[in-house]
Amino acid sequence: MTRSHRVVFAIFLALSAALLVLSTGPGESPLLSTRLAMASPAASFPAKVERTQYKGWNVYRLTNGLITLDIAPELGGRAIQLQLGDQEYFFVNADLAGKVMPPEQNNLKAGWANYGGDKVWPGPEGWNNDNEWPSIPYYILDGSKYDSEITSNNAGEVAVKVTSPKDPRTGVQFVRTFHVYANTTRIKVEQVMRNISKRQIRWGIWHLIQNDAADAKDPSKPNPELYMYVPLNPQSKYPEGYYKPYGDVRHPSYEVLHGGRILRIHYLYRVGKIAADSDRGWYAVVNGQKDIGLVENFKYFPGMEYPDGASVESWNDGPGTISRGVYDQVLPDDPKKTPYFLESELLSPYAQLDPGEEYSFPIYWSPTRITNPVRDAAYVGAVSEPLSGKVEGGKVNLKGVFGVFVPGTLEAVFYSVMGEELSRENLQAVDPREVVKLEKSVPVPDGAFRVSIRVLDASGENRGFLGNLILK
Repeated sequence: MTRSHRVVFAIFLALSAALLVLSTGPGESPLLSTRLAMASPAASFPAKVERTQYKGWNVYRLTNGLITLDIAPELGGRAIQLQLGDQEYFFVNADLAGKVMPPEQNNLKAGWANYGGDKVWPGPEGWNNDNEWPSIPYYILDGSKYDSEITSNNAGEVAVKVTSPKDPRTGVQFVRTFHVYANTTRIKVEQVMRNISKRQIRWGIWHLIQNDAADAKDPSKPNPELYMYVPLNPQSKYPEGYYKPYGDVRHPSYEVLHGGRILRIHYLYRVGKIAADSDRGWYAVVNGQKDIGLVENFKYFPGMEYPDGASVESWNDGPGTISRGVYDQVLPDDPKKTPYFLESELLSPYAQLDPGEEYSFPIYWSPTRITNPVRDAAYVGAVSEPLSGKVEGGKVNLKGVFGVFVPGTLEAVFYSVMGEELSRENLQAVDPREVVKLEKSVPVPDGAFRVSIRVLDASGENRGFLGNLILK
């Protein structure tokens, strides 16, 4: 190294050290800041995609070390399974494993080939006119092979796009793109409805997940600890905040909790359906036997008209009789014919499309480990037991139970009454694959008015807040 090179290198080190000191936050060491600055988020849980098989079906597997998503283009372009670690979420029909049913075996006469997983349909369902979709079995949109391609493939993001055949009856073609990102369980599912006809059409996008509702210890029985949580609209058009399109009006699955704010749906092996004009933009399904939950996020559009007058719906698959308006349908008390699954469903507003126009309604899935109940959901996680704490002897014992969507660190930040940041406390490491059970006593700085808790990722970025507490 020449003398001039040594001088340049020395100046570089001096500037780096100065910048390091300037960028160091309160209570942080320069060494810690260096490690955080040098950490590569993409290196911790990088995204990957491969072509492989799931239960005998050809799939694209999108993974990042936290979650696994299997997309089956041959089965109506559906996500056939979602996993957090080794825990599976979706119902999969074991009797159809590895089979791809042709149209002559998947129709009104032969019966519906229900593979399970997720799916997208046009809404509303109905049989009275051409503005209603006649429901399954419906081979073109639900059972046929979708075109597919990998649209993104790098350590930060992988994505697979599936495109349905053109359906002349509805005038619809669906295009869905599934995105898995590094270092998070949050999945984006782009959903586009395209008018491929020469006429004007008007549909909503109807998205469904069939959540596995079999007992984890004895799959021949229903799961007694499977629940769905739906925030209710305080300005709902429905007296109870929701209504029951199908099933017994006295169905025992449905209960309104927390002062009318949350509808809790308990999966019982008994047919029933609810519909709600929920406006909070999320719902959650929790399997209490496994302490795993799935939060689905969406955008609600106030003032717009929705199919069924609802943004969120739920279907208990089970025996019973329901009225389809023009006929009664009887579901037998037989798990082979009426399997154990709980459908969680989202509806977009109606989209009126001229020929060639399209409408987009993206949704987001965030798996996590969490316990029943779910009281709230945020961008970074879900809340089972809200943050609480009592100040005693200059300390506050912070408590709460959460599920997170990114691995990292839970941090408490104390503020004065005027919003000045007073101190930060590292609480514990967090991971989406473990329930976050917080119980820690930390010092309260002088003049503290409130404390909030947030999740920092591996690079030290604030990924969102899980709770706020006014100190007393």
